[in-house]
Amino acid sequence: MRVRLILAVLLGTFLGLLNHIGVIAGMVDPPPGYQPAYYLRNLDVPQYLAWIELARTHWLLPNEHAPWLTEPALFQPMYTIAAHTGLATMVSYYGLQLLLYWVAAYALILAAQTFMKTRRAMMYAALVVLGALPLWLLGWAAAKALGLPAAVQVVLGYGLVEYGYDTADGLVRGGLSNSMLLTFGTAMMLFAFTNLARFITEGLRRYYYWLLLCVFLDGLFHPFEIFVITTAAVWPLWKAARKTECFWLFAAAGAGVLPYVIQTLRSPWMRDVSQIVSPWKMGSPTWILLVYGIPAMLICWLMLIRFRVERPEDEILQSWFLCAAVLPMIPGMTSGLHTFDGYVYAVGFLLVRKAQADKLISRLFSEHRSAMRLALAGWGAVSALVLGSAYGQLWKDGKSANPEFLSAVAPNEEVAMLAWMKANLPRDRLVLAPEAMAPWVAAIPMPSVGSHDLFSVTYQAQRDLASHFYQGQPLRSDLIDGFGVSYVVAPAGAPIVLEGSRLLHQEASLRLYEVPGERMKPYPGLEHLAGAPVPNRFRQWVVRMLGKFRRTAA
Repeated sequence: MRVRLILAVLLGTFLGLLNHIGVIAGMVDPPPGYQPAYYLRNLDVPQYLAWIELARTHWLLPNEHAPWLTEPALFQPMYTIAAHTGLATMVSYYGLQLLLYWVAAYALILAAQTFMKTRRAMMYAALVVLGALPLWLLGWAAAKALGLPAAVQVVLGYGLVEYGYDTADGLVRGGLSNSMLLTFGTAMMLFAFTNLARFITEGLRRYYYWLLLCVFLDGLFHPFEIFVITTAAVWPLWKAARKTECFWLFAAAGAGVLPYVIQTLRSPWMRDVSQIVSPWKMGSPTWILLVYGIPAMLICWLMLIRFRVERPEDEILQSWFLCAAVLPMIPGMTSGLHTFDGYVYAVGFLLVRKAQADKLISRLFSEHRSAMRLALAGWGAVSALVLGSAYGQLWKDGKSANPEFLSAVAPNEEVAMLAWMKANLPRDRLVLAPEAMAPWVAAIPMPSVGSHDLFSVTYQAQRDLASHFYQGQPLRSDLIDGFGVSYVVAPAGAPIVLEGSRLLHQEASLRLYEVPGERMKPYPGLEHLAGAPVPNRFRQWVVRMLGKFRRTAA
């Protein structure tokens, strides 16, 4: 137990530092005119920071990324915990994240000991996990090594996005998306399937109760992975003649998500955000083969050869693998990219188990042991080189003013302007800022136009209006009056048309204007918004049915 804890702390710390290599680079060597941002400059991090700041005074949070008046309605207990530690925002944010890295690393070690019975099998599984690389990432690394044209590298570079963002799990995979919720979700996935396996194989009720607790906590803190856990658990439980346990599993999941259901029914903006179609679509299960690479392909090949498995633990891994591949194809049932939190470990464990049970592979290892070990060593070396190139790029981008992917440095004038705004402006006034700055205005926290791709509701329409405004088009009625913008941040050279405003503050080339008399408007509802994404019809139906049930019960 003590050894496992020490290993979890060491592994979690190492992986946490590795996934924040861009942030570390920005702290170590920012370019002239810039300073460390201390966070990755993506759309999600300022959202988390806004939630922490808001949670200091709210149990339910308003939406600072929406350019309308929104009532406090968002339930976010993880960031509420961070806010009430009494620590500074940065300390609580990274402190809780590091703690969750340790928890997730412990869950991974426990899962490895459950599904892999020998140290050699664990070593092979680790090799598979590290080698489950997107095919485009392999091509990108090869293109960089061969010095192919920049256009080729840009196209293939999406493989790094697939690895570091689309399939980031807050543990082994990451670098472009680092979130304590990702880490928590991955930990719950691993704990849940580990306890499921131990309950089925050993029959001890305490493992089932731990499974219920994992499902409940995941539903309460991050209600996405529960769709995979509950769905994948049904067949192994059913096959083990544990049909009643399936009911309580779904009951625990329902109890966990109940606060979100209640708030969705009560709040118009929460309901609309939940109904907006996510921009990510899997398209087909082929996506899994492309982003988890050769190991996922080998699993499919081995399943075609022999679908049946030898152990109940293997049944669970196979069910996890298949359910995650199918769920995103069901309209309204997908949990988006969070379906794949921790999925790479299912790939690693399952491939090793399938390979051990395959007669051909076993014979190859028996008769050609040296050649097979050499092949595995070669695969490991290639994977290490590709990952080295990827994290080298993240280091380079982290300290760059013009990154290929994401930076972790901020212009001095922007940081100074945000600090002045936080100290001097009322928090209930709407701000229009350039695209790169808008999310960080919301983190003050202040309402900000076009600052998040989901929570802004009509994000692209807002950014288009802002872009035309900064180019000099007269959009007073559509943008300033339409949303009730009280403050405008603009570069000194921007040809903006802003009658009746006054210069309030200046930091180098950034100017802050006040627009007297403007106030935000109430949230009008999705059906009244031009440029709103197409709503999810299945979720609309679910909300209507729940609403009818609530009215009937009342």
